[in-house]
Amino acid sequence: MKLLAVSAISLGVMGATVVPASASATTMPKSIRGNFYAYQGHHKWTKLSISAHKASIKYPGEKIFKLTPKAKNKAHRLSYKKSNGFFTLNSKNKNAASSLFPEGDMKLASRKIGKKHYKVIRGYQGGYRFDFIKGKKVAHYYSHIAD
Repeated sequence: MKLLAVSAISLGVMGATVVPASASATTMPKSIRGNFYAYQGHHKWTKLSISAHKASIKYPGEKIFKLTPKAKNKAHRLSYKKSNGFFTLNSKNKNAASSLFPEGDMKLASRKIGKKHYKVIRGYQGGYRFDFIKGKKVAHYYSHIAD
């Protein structure tokens, strides 16, 4: 009887460890990590920085706005959510105006500049889309009316 109970418990424990955990909402995928830049005119850029457990955005003349997993304010809490190719970095925030990140969703895309293709994060806000270019400060404003 003891042997049966011990084997049932050990099977239960082993079975529990086999179940895969779901992806964390506070860990950013490797595909969107890095520094991205968007031109704001007069040789100034907005910098979007995404690491494994932190995201920040810095507009010219403004303080850095950071998202972290344990922030007390929901506007500053990092929470990644992806749906239909679009993603958001602060999905728990119900008031989009309280965050400096794009109010609409964002999307990972590619853009040809000159003869080279660059990875971009395309932000959507107020009927417009604008591109943050990975690792390169391009002195041109890439903004269009959203499709």
